[in-house]
Amino acid sequence: MASVASNTGNTQGTKILHYVYDPLCGWCYGIAPLIEAVSNAFPHSIKLHGGGLFTPARVVTGGQSWKEHVTPIDERISQLSGQVFSHAYRDCLGNTEMVLNSLLPISAILVAEKMGNRDVYLLKALQEAYYLDGLNISDKDTLLFIVKKLGFDIEQFASLLSDISNNQVQQHLNQTQQLMHQVNGRGFPTLFIEDNQGYRLISIEKYLGDTKRWQQFIKENL
Repeated sequence: MASVASNTGNTQGTKILHYVYDPLCGWCYGIAPLIEAVSNAFPHSIKLHGGGLFTPARVVTGGQSWKEHVTPIDERISQLSGQVFSHAYRDCLGNTEMVLNSLLPISAILVAEKMGNRDVYLLKALQEAYYLDGLNISDKDTLLFIVKKLGFDIEQFASLLSDISNNQVQQHLNQTQQLMHQVNGRGFPTLFIEDNQGYRLISIEKYLGDTKRWQQFIKENL
């Protein structure tokens, strides 16, 4: 892992695993078991950075052509990671009324971080809602339904979600892009460790589907 200088303000000498993700990224779903392993072993050593795969400037709607484009990619992810893409999800891909927008679920994950550092927990739940249950997590009513089922204070959550402006979300995405540029990250997911020596980019692909090897890696490096 090559190192570059850090500028996130981490002056405590602690190690942090930074995770650049998108809630609607299939490869991010593919590494979900690895992220869960980090969260379980080092719950205070992981920092999420939303990427913005789908935005109003890059609108994608469901339909047969989108389904045909995504399906072989999902099959490859499943083959390498062991993650399941359900029939309900595949049906959802063909729904012409579904508009993919990463900004809303990223905003929700930022709210979950404010509400007791539950951002990793919510990301996992949203990924499962999308890829297993076939729910449209870009839809606000659907998202709030999921959040309520998870036991969040729904009134507080909805209030905080409404308080996040588009400018604030865009600022978060811009900061993510700056980090990506600094560590020479390419797309989603990107993971890198920050310590007092700087950033070290992780070649996450070699750990896909191999949670035991990944657990050994994080034990030695976090």
